[in-house]
Amino acid sequence: MKPLSILMFFLIIAIPLTFMHDARQNYLDNGEQKYKQYSDHFQAAVDDTAYYLSQLEAQQSGLNVHYASAKELEFGEEALAVFYNNLSMKFGIGNNGVERQNLMLHIPALVFLKYDGYVLITLEDAEGKEMKPIIWPKRPYTYKLSNGNVVYFTLDDHAVVYQKSTNQFVEGKHNELVSELGSGLIRLTDINVFRQIRQNTIAASLEKDLGGAVNRHMELMKRMGLNVQFSLPRGLDEQAYQNVGLIAFMQGYPLPGGERLDAFSYGGGAVVQRTALIGVYEPAPRQFTAYPEACVPVGRDSIEVFYDPEEAASKGYFIRDCS
Repeated sequence: MKPLSILMFFLIIAIPLTFMHDARQNYLDNGEQKYKQYSDHFQAAVDDTAYYLSQLEAQQSGLNVHYASAKELEFGEEALAVFYNNLSMKFGIGNNGVERQNLMLHIPALVFLKYDGYVLITLEDAEGKEMKPIIWPKRPYTYKLSNGNVVYFTLDDHAVVYQKSTNQFVEGKHNELVSELGSGLIRLTDINVFRQIRQNTIAASLEKDLGGAVNRHMELMKRMGLNVQFSLPRGLDEQAYQNVGLIAFMQGYPLPGGERLDAFSYGGGAVVQRTALIGVYEPAPRQFTAYPEACVPVGRDSIEVFYDPEEAASKGYFIRDCS
């Protein structure tokens, strides 16, 4: 074969192969880009909802408001709507009912992480017609000690301890609990152990409830005639649960390019608890004064507790600091 013929033969074979390789690479690159785009959208929706939740929780904490179950449920429904609407918008679904149902099918569970407990959200089929989210009662972060006492953790160093021997509840920051209960806390008297057990307790409880939620969701999919596999997301026990927020995961969601999205996200926002002010009566100079709880003068009896300096001032109390 002549050299020119050999060259032509090579070009005939090589050029189509090059185009095929480039086309395949572009397809893979576009798929990866699309996957990252949707993953980022999912994370953004979780973060936006977490911010909304943290604002609601900060309102309750800052004003010392404790809402009834009906109001808590209303807030949960609002936050849930924020998440689904936000995610639908970012995924380009809008108000398309069919697409929103498909979106929900691929999110087997959500968790609203609150200051003193968490709320699990799962799905159920409403009379076989469409999926509806179910908001479960809040589950506190509880840990039972070997002496029978029960610790109700929060997301910071504040806690409530139920004393079995006295049938009473003791509430306060860790150092205050240690001062009052002493050995009643067993090994939780060490602040580092206290924090580690708190994290382990939250993670273990979440893993148990989410595992049950995933199993129920797969049973629901079977009843609907759908073959969709779900599993508990990895990394639940690796998160530092310190802020109010949202835990969400999506599995097997079909993307425009044919890829299927698996995503797990925890978005959280800090809730800053305002310092309590203790209202007392000062015999000299005969006035009502509100002090931060850490510096109330010895011998003064508390009249009332405020979480807002403006409220204390509006009732005629003089505000003092610890200086």
